[in-house]
Amino acid sequence: MHNRYDQAYKQILCAALEPSGVFGPEIEVSPDPQRVDGFYVPDPARPSPIASTLLGRMGRAACTFEVFSETPDDGELIACVRKHLNLRHILSGKDPPVPLPRQWILSSGRPQKGLRALGARRERAWPSGVYAIPSGFATSIVAANELPEERSTLLLRLMGRGRTLRRAIAELRTLGDDDFERCTALPILVRFRIEAASGPVTPSDEEFLMSTQDVLEMWERRAEERGAQRGLREGQRSLLLQLLRRRFGELPPAVVARVEAADTQALESFAARLLVAKSADEVVADE
Repeated sequence: MHNRYDQAYKQILCAALEPSGVFGPEIEVSPDPQRVDGFYVPDPARPSPIASTLLGRMGRAACTFEVFSETPDDGELIACVRKHLNLRHILSGKDPPVPLPRQWILSSGRPQKGLRALGARRERAWPSGVYAIPSGFATSIVAANELPEERSTLLLRLMGRGRTLRRAIAELRTLGDDDFERCTALPILVRFRIEAASGPVTPSDEEFLMSTQDVLEMWERRAEERGAQRGLREGQRSLLLQLLRRRFGELPPAVVARVEAADTQALESFAARLLVAKSADEVVADE
């Protein structure tokens, strides 16, 4: 049974994969009223920001995703395989032909009973935690709690639960504000944490809240730092405009607009030219 945290993890998938291809969430598998959690087709013309990661490797060819924030039982895994085979059957009749996807089932924990039922085996060419069932089913299973703790698996470990999620968030904390994983996952985790805390708290909510208590601190610190940076830039702009007016008098609107739109580096460049420039236009001219 899917819960709202599956939706959070699907959004992380979507945000991570969309820059390098087409990710369609909840694609319907007719004629049954069933949907896959996501269908991804990479675009070779678009560089992938996650090419070196495990998720990037998984997405090198067309694939579907099924996401379980709680470890699925054998019946749920078998249902995913049945749905996937139905989807491949439907797609095989398309004209023009479309790529037949591989299925990736993402589980927060090791679905031991389901692995046995499907005859799954470790994928020797892949990291620990990745399992394949017989090749005709075109399906692999990823257990987030068994993945090695390295940056290449971070996005997938953020789809774990309990200790796996806590350790992944601690690792997220060590990254810079502009690193892709942090920019991608942090806003989604913050949003779902706030949502979980805003209503009656279920045991699942409580676990998620405990595991993600650091994300709000990360988000608030980031907001404070960016606010401070914005304040510094505003101060630089105000001072530069004041000095320009003292030296050159009334400023053309285009000069004011250039200063207002400038980033920190440009403002520093404008300030360096101020003493030697013969006009305000020369101060803000393109180099």
